Amino acid sequence: MSKKTPTSRSWIFILAGVLLLGTGPLFVKTVPAGGLFIAFYRMLFGSMLLGIPILAGKRKVIQKKNTSGGILWAILGGLSYGLNIFLWSSALKFTTASAVTLLDNTAPLWVGLYGFLFLKEKQGWIYRLGMAVTFGGAAMLIGTNTFSRSNAQLTGSLISIASGFSYAIYQVITRKAREYFSSLQYSWMVAAVGAAGLFLIAFPLGILNHQVNLSGFLKIFLLALTSQVLAWLMINQALGELPSSVTSLVLVGQPVVTTLLAALLINEVPGLWQILGGMICIAGIFIIQRNTSPVFRKVRKLDA
Repeated sequence: MSKKTPTSRSWIFILAGVLLLGTGPLFVKTVPAGGLFIAFYRMLFGSMLLGIPILAGKRKVIQKKNTSGGILWAILGGLSYGLNIFLWSSALKFTTASAVTLLDNTAPLWVGLYGFLFLKEKQGWIYRLGMAVTFGGAAMLIGTNTFSRSNAQLTGSLISIASGFSYAIYQVITRKAREYFSSLQYSWMVAAVGAAGLFLIAFPLGILNHQVNLSGFLKIFLLALTSQVLAWLMINQALGELPSSVTSLVLVGQPVVTTLLAALLINEVPGLWQILGGMICIAGIFIIQRNTSPVFRKVRKLDA
């Protein structure tokens, strides 16, 4: 099926979506709670918000006869996404919003590596170039954080890389799960399963007993509303109408927006070396996005 003719609304949606995604780390930074606490309530609020149109539409969730296969992929998708949000939220408690966003968005690199190692997909020299550039930029970010601040910065960077890897796993699983569900249906199931999985970890550990005031819960709710619901609804709508090349701007644009907002609103001004490393990392991600493996092309097509 061919894409619809792009309209001004499509460009507004893609730009607004990237802007909303870029605000996510700032909410986490200003909530006085740990990553697991924030991740659980974000997923819980997200599932509640996404459940509204699902219930209002009264549509069947499953789209094919093989329900067991679809449910299994949805569960795996929810668990992997819950893990990603947990790691992402935790990393933000150790290092800067710009560093976490950049390293989390290395997911296309790991997806391509997965395709090469497990699906025997050939990766050309352009992918290898993108991988080398991305690793080089990431090394500069991690090195800068480690020597200019504290070991907590290194911890945050390593958690961010793990977050990017978990997001790659989620994207690969999404490739299969979206054969059974629409984008909205799948997003709701992922949020619900992710919240349930995080609850099973957080509740026995007493994490949910942490005292957070109303302002903190409001920020987590806004995080779920903007980054998890509105941003991706608008981006998915826009990607159904805009050229496929625009997809690359989503992951590239988010770190830029986050860096600018963090500098303006929470005084996280990156140094010259960090800016250079970030630009190199973004260049590597862009190269991989534009010349990615077949497995990631299928993921992007299903997400649109």
